[in-house]
Amino acid sequence: MEETSSSPDKETVDREAPQLAAALKEMKEGLDTVKAKVQALTAKVKASQFPTAEGISYLEAKHLLLLSYCQSLVYYLLRKAKGLSIDGHPVVRSLVEIRLFLEKIRPIDKKLQYQIQKLTTIGRGAAESTASNEKETDAPRRTEDLLKYRPNPDMLVSKSDTTAEGGSGVYKPPKFAPASMGEDKMSRQEKNALRKEKETLRQAGQSDYVRELMDDLQGKPEEIREVIGTESRELTTYKAKWEERARREEELFTRAPVTKLEKKKQKHLLKSRNGLLGLTDSFYDEIKTLPLEDDGGEKMSGFGGGGSSGIRKFKKHKRRH
Repeated sequence: MEETSSSPDKETVDREAPQLAAALKEMKEGLDTVKAKVQALTAKVKASQFPTAEGISYLEAKHLLLLSYCQSLVYYLLRKAKGLSIDGHPVVRSLVEIRLFLEKIRPIDKKLQYQIQKLTTIGRGAAESTASNEKETDAPRRTEDLLKYRPNPDMLVSKSDTTAEGGSGVYKPPKFAPASMGEDKMSRQEKNALRKEKETLRQAGQSDYVRELMDDLQGKPEEIREVIGTESRELTTYKAKWEERARREEELFTRAPVTKLEKKKQKHLLKSRNGLLGLTDSFYDEIKTLPLEDDGGEKMSGFGGGGSSGIRKFKKHKRRH
């Protein structure tokens, strides 16, 4: 690569000097680490401890790419240090190409990782066995197939060892500290209030008016259903029960049997599918909070305060003609 004859720009040098100094410092630290490792490997190769013949060609090509990348990077930093321009210089194209090659071969590294690790383990085991055979010249040489990795039964823990270590050998379940539930600390009034609140929420969830109000407050889109009239609570509960049943059947991949009582109830709901049975379901819930007056002029809270006596007041009387 020939250097251009353009003179360095002082402003460019002053602007890029801090970045160049940081890059050179990082490069020097990396070179010190690589130099220590390469010197140790070179000494072992010269001592014929690491045979280099008949290696993996892929690794050789990768090493050549890394070496070429390092050379181009050093030349790039040299031009930067001298303040020379690198616009349109071939070294930039070379760095980009090599970096692209290194990025593209990463999947190959992952695929060959197991094979390379296996060959390295085999080579290390062969070297250790060779050294041990040289020390024990009187022992007969045994041929071992290093490519076969079989389970070693000697590495398994015997029952006698576990019995000796565990003592009596009787299983003792772990002891956990007893934890008290939060509801145990509540008084009877608090439990009754909590139960009443849950019941109120459950009843509110079954009311069509409350559901429409909640959908309106949450901004949900209006649901259009092909049903004449209002669905009864019985039908709504039945549909929810069957939806839950279908979900469980899909999870367990098993059909649940249908009893005679369920078939009878299904026929009853199919006959009343026009929705007329649901017209009076919410009537009591909607008027039980209205203030009513009994015969003595005392005010009552709908049907709730008078119990069953309030309902008796609305019984029809026969008219005589």
